[in-house]
Amino acid sequence: MVLFRKVYNFIKGQQNWFRTWFLRKSLNSCGKAYFWGKVDVINPRNLTIGDNCTINHGCYLNAFNPINIGNDVTLSANVSLISTGIDIKSWIEGKKCHLYNNGIIIGDHVWVGAGAQILNNVHIKGPYVVVAAGAIVNKDINESFCVVGGCPAKVIKYLR
Repeated sequence: MVLFRKVYNFIKGQQNWFRTWFLRKSLNSCGKAYFWGKVDVINPRNLTIGDNCTINHGCYLNAFNPINIGNDVTLSANVSLISTGIDIKSWIEGKKCHLYNNGIIIGDHVWVGAGAQILNNVHIKGPYVVVAAGAIVNKDINESFCVVGGCPAKVIKYLR
């Protein structure tokens, strides 16, 4: 992991195509995805990205637990996908144990607005979901054709 960070930091100043190539090769599975600018990936072997995805600058993808991103997904600038946390009971006892769970699953045709955060154990199941800018998603979204936003995120409006 340290070697990955050193190599990634070396090439982050290089051309965008080279960063994209390097990220595609280091991920668990990656379709035709586009990376624009600096993207921080923690544990790339747990990250799966579908076809026709766009990941913009400033995104933070912490894949301690698996993160599965479907087809035709756009992550706008400064989006955070954090698939881990600290177990509260262990923390109170003085231990720091990471939570192990199902990670994050983002379905097809999802657009995540700038600065949004998707936390661990969240599944966005329906297609054509728009996560509003600055939203914090901490529960599953089972709806389709909708806009979710707020803290915590909830359905704001339907697109149909």
